[in-house]
Amino acid sequence: MMQNTQNFPTDIIESLLTEHHDFKVDVYESNGAYQVIAELPGYSKDDVTIQFEDKTLTIRVTQTSTTTENQDQYLIRERNSNEQSRQFIFKNVDKENIKATMEDGILSVELPINHTKTQINID
Repeated sequence: MMQNTQNFPTDIIESLLTEHHDFKVDVYESNGAYQVIAELPGYSKDDVTIQFEDKTLTIRVTQTSTTTENQDQYLIRERNSNEQSRQFIFKNVDKENIKATMEDGILSVELPINHTKTQINID
C-alpha cells in the first residue's frame, strides 16, 4: 500500500512556520497584588512593552537583529525579527499603581488589587 506523500515538504514547512513559541509566565496573588513573572532570556527592557487596558494586561516583546558578513560589500545580510505577546485578564486592579521591573531576563509586574467598593445610591 502506497502512502500519499504529495504534500510532504509543504506540510513540514507549514508546521514549522505555524509553530508558536510563547515565553513562560507565572501568575499568582501575594500581599494584596497580582504578581506576573515572565521569563525573557535574551531580551532587554527596551524590547518589552507592557499595557493595561480594559482589565487586560498585555506583555509584548519584540527583537530585531541584523547579521552582516563581509562589511565592505556584503555578500550575506540577514535580518531576524521576533515578536511575541501574552495577555491576561484581571479583576479589581488599581491601574494607577502598577509597577514593573526587569532584571537578568526576568520581568516582574505587580498589579495591586483594589478592594474599594463603589456605593450606588438609589434615586
